[in-house]
Amino acid sequence: MKNKQKQYVIPIFVPHLGCPNDCIFCNQKSISGQIKQVTKEDVKSTIEYYLKSFKENSAYIEVAFFGGSFTAIEVSLQEELLGAAYEYIKEDKVNAIRISTRPDCINKEILKMLKKYKVKTIELGVQSANDYILKRAGRGHSFEDVKKASRLIRWNGFKLGHQMMVGLPESTRLDELNTAKQLIKLKPKMIRIYPVLVIKNTKLEKELNDCTYEPIPLNQAVETCKELVYLFNKKKIEVIRIGLQNTDLITDPSSKESEVVGRTISSSIWTTSRR
Repeated sequence: MKNKQKQYVIPIFVPHLGCPNDCIFCNQKSISGQIKQVTKEDVKSTIEYYLKSFKENSAYIEVAFFGGSFTAIEVSLQEELLGAAYEYIKEDKVNAIRISTRPDCINKEILKMLKKYKVKTIELGVQSANDYILKRAGRGHSFEDVKKASRLIRWNGFKLGHQMMVGLPESTRLDELNTAKQLIKLKPKMIRIYPVLVIKNTKLEKELNDCTYEPIPLNQAVETCKELVYLFNKKKIEVIRIGLQNTDLITDPSSKESEVVGRTISSSIWTTSRR
């Protein structure tokens, strides 16, 4: 049996740039650990830093623009950041680019531009298939937007990824299982599952303090995620992460620097990942 090619991801966080909404759970500056606006120089320096640390010459290397809503950014800035990464593709130092964005910020013109810069993977922040829950969370889009964007992405030859959440306000286990079933119909290649963490300076923190939101218990979140993973695995859809990446800010709430509010499932930070 041949050894599977080693894969590396170079993460570049673009916090809250371009995002037209202020979701109830979101504080991208805390989630990403990034505060200042990213420039093409930042992209180049980040790529150079990671390339020096990679040991395998034959590895598959992807530059990933995470955070915010990449395709909602002003087009000139999108092209500036993509262009900086694309230089490394032309030099055969990087294989591809991946982005994450909102489902209502995808159209044919955007996809044409992304293809020009060798973007191969597009991840959509779906969160839920229930329109009421999406509205309750302040997402600003419907599940119909998710379906349209997913089809456009696949039809134009990109690799489709979805991101969903567990424990949003008024979301139940049945809602989350139904979300998984609806996403399976859209044929993504990969899934990220994010149990809700209550982050400081978000609307969700206010709801927590006002006792209008009760975080999902840890054991319930684990059981739901287990069922979701089973559903996706059954359809050969890869679950590439469960939970946010642990950082200096997204860490155990007992830590002085933590941006995570303590009375949540976050007392056990989610770090399960295959990438």
